[in-house]
Amino acid sequence: MALEGLKGDLAGRYYRLSEMTEQDQQRLIDNKPPTLPQVATLVSCLRETAAPWMVAVHKPLLADLSRLETEDHTRVISMEKGGNMKRVFERFCRGLKEVERLIQERGWEFMWNERLGYILTCPSNLGTGLRAGVHVRIPKLSKDPRFSKILENLRLQKRGTGGVDTAAVADVYDISNIDRIGRSEVELVQIVIDGVNYLVDCEKKLERGQDIKVPPPLPQFGKK
Repeated sequence: MALEGLKGDLAGRYYRLSEMTEQDQQRLIDNKPPTLPQVATLVSCLRETAAPWMVAVHKPLLADLSRLETEDHTRVISMEKGGNMKRVFERFCRGLKEVERLIQERGWEFMWNERLGYILTCPSNLGTGLRAGVHVRIPKLSKDPRFSKILENLRLQKRGTGGVDTAAVADVYDISNIDRIGRSEVELVQIVIDGVNYLVDCEKKLERGQDIKVPPPLPQFGKK
């Protein structure tokens, strides 16, 4: 498999689905985030039809090419504990370039269009296909009636740490960018960094009994 060519901090153990034992699958599922930085929870989405493919498990990079019956047929994740998003994003970019290089050596390529960007099977991810997320605990702000409007104006979305359509546990939210198209990957990551910093600042002000403000809205894609 192409991904066996990844080296250095991108290297990991590769599991061929047709050879993976039930114990292997359960161990990877049990080690899902946020308990551990090893992001192997996607193993729970494996299908028998994906048997020729493999899952590449890294700490802290995951390349999952087994999602033939889900929205995204390929998913690459860079993740770690702490707040160094620059390092996480840098590793993500290197990982994507290496995956692309290895599959191009075998005559394949990612689908890309000059107008639409990367072509994904999930329309909401059309464009960059990038979702940059941060897990942050905001007990006071999350209960403030202005929370949803603040997120909307910052072009951010919230979900539980268990994934889409899950509830927040212990006031910990996964905050990420709403947009996938209309901005570059760097711009989207910066929007998340700036937005999360604003949320943390609001949380600290509420802890001190101070008032907070709803920020002016960032322009949406296609709007001036």
